[in-house]
Amino acid sequence: TLWPSDLQLLAALMLAAALPLCVPGAPLEGAVTDLPPEESSGEGEKELQTKPCPIDPFNITETLAQILKVTKGHREEFKNEFRGNVDYNSLNRTLIPVKFPNGHLTAPSVTFQEARLQQLAQDLTTYSVLLKHVDKEYPGKFIVTELKATLPRLITKVKRTMRNADRVVALTGSQELQLLKELESLDSYHRKMMAHSILSSIHDFLVEWKRELTKRQMRKTQISNLNETEAD
Repeated sequence: TLWPSDLQLLAALMLAAALPLCVPGAPLEGAVTDLPPEESSGEGEKELQTKPCPIDPFNITETLAQILKVTKGHREEFKNEFRGNVDYNSLNRTLIPVKFPNGHLTAPSVTFQEARLQQLAQDLTTYSVLLKHVDKEYPGKFIVTELKATLPRLITKVKRTMRNADRVVALTGSQELQLLKELESLDSYHRKMMAHSILSSIHDFLVEWKRELTKRQMRKTQISNLNETEAD
């Protein structure tokens, strides 16, 4: 005859046998590890690195590459809309207050690298505002929708690599109005052209920064390998 205490013990043993073996602190079998909190493991992000590179712990260059896959289709969209009446390379960027990176992030000065990352985050913040103009001219446009979602994520990642992320500040309401006011003063045709100019500029801007950051990673990798060789 089994006593109530024996039945409870038997039930506990059966339950333990049915559960998978789990070591505290270890990931479950098949689980994705080291996934940045901003990213998801959805079907559309199969190419995302599941383990960040030690040289690029927040997958900044990976995020840049993902965004560029979206923006690279803009040239064809422009050609389809204007059907050769306007040359894509003639898009006017004079009203876009963003400078392309000059110099290199491979410089040894930590202060210099911090300043360059601050420049990147600050310019991305400006582009986030300029996207409001594009969104107004082309509501629901796929490229714009994607950029509105991914640029803030990229800004967050860049700021997480900085020592003084608080130096990256959002534009004030009056600054935003002033920036967009100049674009709104254009006629309908040129407002659309400026929207395309912004998208084209964003693409080229991200291409340049991806190149800069890749150079930086390569240099860090070379230094790391050299140090390991000397240690051996």
